[in-house]
Amino acid sequence: MNKLTFPACLLIFLCLTMIGVTLVKAQATVGVSKGDEFKYITYVNFNSDFLDAPPADAVETNQTQWVTVNVTDVSGSKISVHKVTQFKNGTQLIEDGFCDVDTGETNVAQVVFIGANLNIYDTINPSAAEPYYVNATIFRDYSGGQRETNLLEFDETGESDQVGTYTRMTQFYFDKTTGVLVELLYDFQYSGLRNTLHFILVSSNAWAIPEFPAWIILPLFVTVALAAFAIKKKTFKSNMYRSCSV
Repeated sequence: MNKLTFPACLLIFLCLTMIGVTLVKAQATVGVSKGDEFKYITYVNFNSDFLDAPPADAVETNQTQWVTVNVTDVSGSKISVHKVTQFKNGTQLIEDGFCDVDTGETNVAQVVFIGANLNIYDTINPSAAEPYYVNATIFRDYSGGQRETNLLEFDETGESDQVGTYTRMTQFYFDKTTGVLVELLYDFQYSGLRNTLHFILVSSNAWAIPEFPAWIILPLFVTVALAAFAIKKKTFKSNMYRSCSV
């Protein structure tokens, strides 16, 4: 009988170990409860050398007064929510949906949760076909208060026949204890145009968050709007993370 050499045995062992690691997936833990409510503000900045006016949806973003997300139920890894978007003209957009922290599925824009108490390099949505991982765990200041957050970041540099070189950066900050999105930063730019979006938590009954003072909030809405631009005749829009993994 042929004997396996040590390198061959080691290779087999490593392969079996990798298979074992792949098959064992830790399920994400929900960190919020029924009745938890989270209130956000959102605003955009737009600068362009050649666009006369921003698109309608960008104008609408800057007409948003606030957004609330209320947890209506928790079942396993699935979080049911009631979302209300309040506009400055007094109208509201009401949506009901869910977010699954294990699979990364969500059906309501801007409703983003991940598992609670994750650490750097932990899987954000372990049962997703393409899981993401925590890039860093850092403390963030929120109007005089600090929260420990988990960062999910995407950076991209590309080329387009229409605009040349462009860059796109998206950062999602999740509260480590609860897994709720506390801040989203989006920055897209190329020569002659830059647009940014900021979506940030300002209050919650899940923990004490100091409200933004008026002198901070009011200037945020002076800016006009977020612009969309075309790459190969397709409108490029700033989209919220498609799943809970951010």
